[in-house]
Amino acid sequence: MEEQNTGARLETEAGERNFELGRRGRPRTILVLGGGGMRGMAHVGVLRALRELGIEYDAIVATSIGSLVGGLAASGADDNEIEEIVTDVQKGDYFKLNFLKFLLKGTRAPSMYSGGTFRENLTNIMPEGSTEPGSVGRTKVPFYCNSVCLETGGSVFWGTRGTEDVPLVDAVYASCALPGIFEPFERNDKHYMDGGIVDSLPLRFAKTLNPDLIIAVDLTVKATFKEPNYKNRATSTMLRAFEIAEEVVVEQMLHMHADYRTALIQPKVGHLQRFDFDDVKAVIKLGEDETRRVLTSHAATRHLVTTEVVEGLTCPVQERDYVSIRIDADSCIGCGLCEMVCETDAFWAEGEKATVRKRSNYECTRDHACARNCPTDAIHLGNL
Repeated sequence: MEEQNTGARLETEAGERNFELGRRGRPRTILVLGGGGMRGMAHVGVLRALRELGIEYDAIVATSIGSLVGGLAASGADDNEIEEIVTDVQKGDYFKLNFLKFLLKGTRAPSMYSGGTFRENLTNIMPEGSTEPGSVGRTKVPFYCNSVCLETGGSVFWGTRGTEDVPLVDAVYASCALPGIFEPFERNDKHYMDGGIVDSLPLRFAKTLNPDLIIAVDLTVKATFKEPNYKNRATSTMLRAFEIAEEVVVEQMLHMHADYRTALIQPKVGHLQRFDFDDVKAVIKLGEDETRRVLTSHAATRHLVTTEVVEGLTCPVQERDYVSIRIDADSCIGCGLCEMVCETDAFWAEGEKATVRKRSNYECTRDHACARNCPTDAIHLGNL
């Protein structure tokens, strides 16, 4: 079940599922929806902005919460329907403690919360027929979501050949099942959990579908935004450690797989807790606003924006193909970490203070690694 070299095979599969990329004379486009807990409600805003801008996509590749929103969209639900569904979601609907299991098994219990409760609610949320075997491969728009196999450590993308018999609900559950929070999804004596453990922004899989354009939504926490509200508790510590590892993995994925054909959308949701249910509508708006900003100004997408006048939209005022970089010399201590972590050689740390080599960095992948690792917050990134 491990991830394989899938280029030609997936292209054939895609054709079998009417994956006719570019048949309307537009770029072959893949939409990648990353993981991030309830921050994933920003994906609904992304879908709304895409519709209003007139930008279509030909397949969805998703992780974790992205698989929930993506599965609904791929099944034919529009952004308004999805907003209505997710707005009604309450924390208690998903997180029912396994009191009996903890009482009987203690630390031997498979999870903190009841996966059965989560799956039952997914069944109520997902469209009719989503519990039927093979429904993951019968969505209106081709859909793929990932999990990691606990026995092998390998990745699986539900919806590819060999997983056609899986119900859509099970695929989404397997992609959302955070370790220790929900029980793993079991299939053929193997156990599968949240794909964000190894790949929270599956760009490399999206590239195997041979697209002309990738629109990727990254929800990982960014140090250049407001810090998350960390609480010194066991669950909070575990989830925060997971998020930090997730950031580093995404950082590497962006450096390896994001290029000029990738329009990267990063809604400003880093300050939110992973399971913050307080204001879903505000999170959706953050995703919508950021998507409009990026796609109306990015070189790979601005020519695709509809020419129709849409109420509430304005002309882009600034191209966003580069990141501006500045170092506060008074704060810099010359530690050299910026040069170490930046894969695009934007910094020099040869002297007493670090200096910027690329004040307008067109190669920057917007992973925020330099700012996140700077111990004195001397690095300031702009045009984000």
